[in-house]
Amino acid sequence: MTSIQESITTRRTSKQSLATPVAKDLLIDLLAQASAAPYHKKEPWLVKLVTTTEEKDFLYDRIIQFYEESGVIHDEKSREKLTAKMNRLIRNAPATLLFAHEVYPDKKRLTSDAALATAALIQNFSLLLAEHDLVGFWASSAFTLEPDFAKKIGLPDNYSLIANYRVGYRDPDAKVSTGKRRPPSEWISDLRG
Repeated sequence: MTSIQESITTRRTSKQSLATPVAKDLLIDLLAQASAAPYHKKEPWLVKLVTTTEEKDFLYDRIIQFYEESGVIHDEKSREKLTAKMNRLIRNAPATLLFAHEVYPDKKRLTSDAALATAALIQNFSLLLAEHDLVGFWASSAFTLEPDFAKKIGLPDNYSLIANYRVGYRDPDAKVSTGKRRPPSEWISDLRG
């Protein structure tokens, strides 16, 4: 059995995966396990699963519309670049999960707690993927920060997207980045140090 330390230190984000579909039931089971994340009062998260061609097309269309309305797509070159990228990242992804957290108007602390709890859920989910030879890529794309986009994909008014997360089976030929970490001495200090 893999230790918690090994799970944390060997987990890697991967933009590349096999095209093999990921069973929806498996994703739901992993999310249920990940929901042991800490939170106050009630679970503040919602997750939208995008696994079918119809769902992928719906999400793709909303993303392209967002990029058109925000001016990111402003000519044929930018359209070609973004449609190719979104085809690869959304339509060709075995699964995409859209994570959202509850927003509490006029309660900044509760909203912050909800975002942090949802981030803990995502981290738990990320660690669980490896047990099934799955890899994930957590992105906070520009559209995740836009409240109108969240409404257009069916989230309630009091929820904000926090992550666009792609999942697929590990590609054994994909290069795995080991990532560099700063030494603790650079980011840990005494309170008054």
